[in-house]
Amino acid sequence: MAKRKNSTRRRLDRERAAQSERKDYEYHLPVMLDECCDWLITDRNGLYADGTLGGGGHTAEILKRLDVGGRLISFDADPVAIQHCTARFSDELSKEGGSRLVLRNANFFEACSTEEIHLRKVNGLLLDLGVSSRQLDTEHRGFSYRSNTRLDMRFGTEGRSAEEIINAAEEDEIERILRNYGEEPFARAIARRITERRRAVPLQTTQDLRFIVEETTPQSTHAKTLARVFQAIRIAVNRELEILDGTLRGIIPLLAPHGRIVVMSYHSLEDRIVKTVFKEESERDFKNGDNLPRLKTLTPKPILPSEKEIQENPRARSAKLRVAERTSLDDVPIFKKKAKFQE
Repeated sequence: MAKRKNSTRRRLDRERAAQSERKDYEYHLPVMLDECCDWLITDRNGLYADGTLGGGGHTAEILKRLDVGGRLISFDADPVAIQHCTARFSDELSKEGGSRLVLRNANFFEACSTEEIHLRKVNGLLLDLGVSSRQLDTEHRGFSYRSNTRLDMRFGTEGRSAEEIINAAEEDEIERILRNYGEEPFARAIARRITERRRAVPLQTTQDLRFIVEETTPQSTHAKTLARVFQAIRIAVNRELEILDGTLRGIIPLLAPHGRIVVMSYHSLEDRIVKTVFKEESERDFKNGDNLPRLKTLTPKPILPSEKEIQENPRARSAKLRVAERTSLDDVPIFKKKAKFQE
């Protein structure tokens, strides 16, 4: 009987811990946590960057795996995420003798211009490109069509809002945004209706936009169309794909030899960019010594979450993990031959 009670108590403790963890991760539960950190960390005393801090799930696990000489710089454009994680990691940030963690209220593209990364070279960059549950559910941001609020959609506080873009962009530009960033088949009709409606009155709220989508498209497609339209405008507002491409290419020269880029994407547009950059940078012309491959792709096919993880965290379903590694001169036989000849 005592053993059964102890077993029950341990099970309840685990359930309470899981519930507490889910509350902590109001942003979203970190997907493929172990896989990300296993691929990312090659030197426990190295310098790493978490480009998408969010609720701090990946940052916490990286810190667990770093020794005293390790260093982690975590970025997020959302000031609320920085406040959340400043409290969450207060013990680490206040350590005597210096913390291993630095929090930066900036987009992950800023990693490419961070002085410490330029001086020391980074051993790994992690990007989890999922939009947090908290951001999607925060009404005043305007990310969701399910609430009625101002059309903002910015992750931070800088740049043009969705309201400004929708009311100022030309019809063909709106169509391009919906088609390229949302792969929306009704892009032309929706763009035309937006420009017609705003001539009478500016579009200001999520419900203004939702009404246009619903009156322009078949009722059977409303849910999927709304999701695509809101995704497309959010991507345009935050320049997500442009920043992702620039960051992946910009961080390569700042990687230490065999330093790694670990990227987890959640839709085909992001994954296509990651796959393309890794492929291009891994297949540069070996015959030209000035155009040697800068990366080696370590995951020819993306790593996917397990069925167990998908059951526990349905948002993991669409996740794809890709990893590439910075090449060194020793990895390029042709270059070695040239160098030896020149000696």
